[in-house]
Amino acid sequence: MRPRLVTPTFALVVGSTFAYFLSVGILLPTLPRFIEGPLHGTDLAVGISVGAFSLAAVVLRPIAGRAGDRRGRRPLIVVGSAIVAASVVGYNVVHSIPVLIVFRLVAGVGEALFFTGAASAVTDLAPEERRGEAVSFFSLALYGGMSIGPFIGETTLGKAEHFHVVWWISAGFGVAATLLALMVRDTRPSGGIESSGVRLIHPAALLPGTVLACTVWGFAAFGTFVSLYALRLGMSGS
Repeated sequence: MRPRLVTPTFALVVGSTFAYFLSVGILLPTLPRFIEGPLHGTDLAVGISVGAFSLAAVVLRPIAGRAGDRRGRRPLIVVGSAIVAASVVGYNVVHSIPVLIVFRLVAGVGEALFFTGAASAVTDLAPEERRGEAVSFFSLALYGGMSIGPFIGETTLGKAEHFHVVWWISAGFGVAATLLALMVRDTRPSGGIESSGVRLIHPAALLPGTVLACTVWGFAAFGTFVSLYALRLGMSGS
């Protein structure tokens, strides 16, 4: 008999991941429209504002990984999702591109913490022979949220462009992710992981990391501008 994979703690981590990426997914079609609409930004402003989130996340993820090894996965998941939820609430007071970029950078910090903590927790909880299956559940929650979130965002925004309502709903899913994470027991291996003297970025990770980055770059560019392109084609939304 194969060892059990889906435990209550595993389900909580996956559920928190789904709620978190619903929050992020809601912003995919709506944030670019907010920048070009009420903020009167250009395509360049859209790219910088949306990309600031990923820039902060990329820079901080290696540091977040080391923090997770030393302090545990649960704090990363809880604090990360809470930071993202708080930053989205901040969109309600944004009236300029620079202020939005600041909030996006803050959200990127939360993204680095949450993703690293959740991904690590999933692999910690999985029996060795079922780690691939565990990652597939994690990916399902991630892409499920990123798939359903845009529909929620577009539907909520509507023709009247209720941006404030969109921000609150997105933040609400972020809070839901935090509440689920609070019920997760820490999954860090007993005794922690000794990381002193260990390289922050392992050379063996550079090639697969570069390949992954190339695929994500294309998706990021497409996801950022597809909602605006759809409007220019005369569609009601993306």
